[in-house]
Parts: sequence; structure tokens; C-alpha cells
Amino acid sequence: NFRPWTGGKVLADGAAIKAYVEDTAREYGVDRHIRFGVAVKSADWSSTDRCWRVTAVNEASGETNSFTANFLVGCTGYYNYDRGYKPDFPGEETFQGQIVHPQHWPDDLDYRDKKVVVIGSGATAITLVPTMAAEAAQVTMLQRSPTYLMPLPSTDKVTLALQKVLPAKVAYRITRARNISIARLLYERSRRSPKAMRRLFLGIIRRQLDGKADMRHFT
Repeated sequence: NFRPWTGGKVLADGAAIKAYVEDTAREYGVDRHIRFGVAVKSADWSSTDRCWRVTAVNEASGETNSFTANFLVGCTGYYNYDRGYKPDFPGEETFQGQIVHPQHWPDDLDYRDKKVVVIGSGATAITLVPTMAAEAAQVTMLQRSPTYLMPLPSTDKVTLALQKVLPAKVAYRITRARNISIARLLYERSRRSPKAMRRLFLGIIRRQLDGKADMRHFT
């Protein structure tokens, strides 16, 4: 297996993922072949030369460069990296607080002891809310459609135990096989018995909340 992930967190945070990617790129020399801070402006296929012609701009110096390649792989994802999507909110011009898009999260954002509303209930919101709740005065998630969630422990004790007695790659293979099996089992059971799985998920959440929240927000 290629450079196993040995972190103990079940859901790694952004800093841990970034460190893993950077360390891996540095270890295998990939970073030496990457041009950072360069924005691709156009890519055109030349039938005459039978190659791609790419025009790019160095964002620091403004210098324009051209590259040619036999193959061009677009791995840009589905985001607009210059400006994340943000709808127009009625009354936004008179709002006295801050409106922050997570794609452009400022490093100096201070939300301590403040009331925060997180719009959306996708993966980003699910990771933001618990982190912000530790310091904010109040965090409210505004959602259109409730999402079924199953809480997990922050650290994988089984993985940590295996790493103490087994080689890293062996522990990784066992952990990966276990996680894939659990995910597959949950998926198959959800397809076959959706009502039973719904009761299971809501039952776990109900026990954790201990009557401190309206369960209608989770159904």
C-alpha cells in the first residue's frame, strides 16, 4: 500500500490532511515537479502539432508562460476557486455581522463568544459546527433537508492498539479492510431495510442528546 495513513483520528482535520499530502509529495519528490502559484488561463489543442498548448500566469509576478504537452489531465474539481458560490441574501446590506464563505476562510476569524449560523448541512458544515461550538456562544445549523448522521469517536482506539503491536503497513491493511467492510455493511443494510436503519441512527442520536434537542431536526 502506498504510504499508509497512520493518523489516529477517525475524521482527520484539514491541518492533518494538508501535512500528509505535503510530506508525501516531499518524500517522493513530487513537489519538485509542481509549479505553485500558477493559474491556467487557456488550454488549446493543436491538430497541426498534435499537442496541447497551455497558457498560464504566475499570480505573484504576473508573468505569462506557455507550455506544451501530449496529454492534459483536468483535475480541477467542481469548485470556482476564485469565488465560492454565495447566493444573494435579502437584507445582507444591512447585516451588522460577518458573512464568511468557508472556501475563503480568513486566518484571523474570531468567532469566540459570538452567535453563529452555519447555512447548509453538508460535509463542510458537519465538520465546522462541532469545532465552532467549542468556542462560540451559540452555533445554529440552518438546513433545507435533514441529513442522517451517525456519530463516531474522534479517535480510532482499535487502530491505535494495532499500531502498537503490528508493523504500520499490516495495521493499515487491517484497519482499511475493517472500515470498508463497515461502510459496505451500512450501505447494504440501508438499501435493504431503510426504516430499520433510520430507527438505528435516530436512536443513537437520541441517546447522545439525552432529550436536549428536538428530534424533528434529525428526521
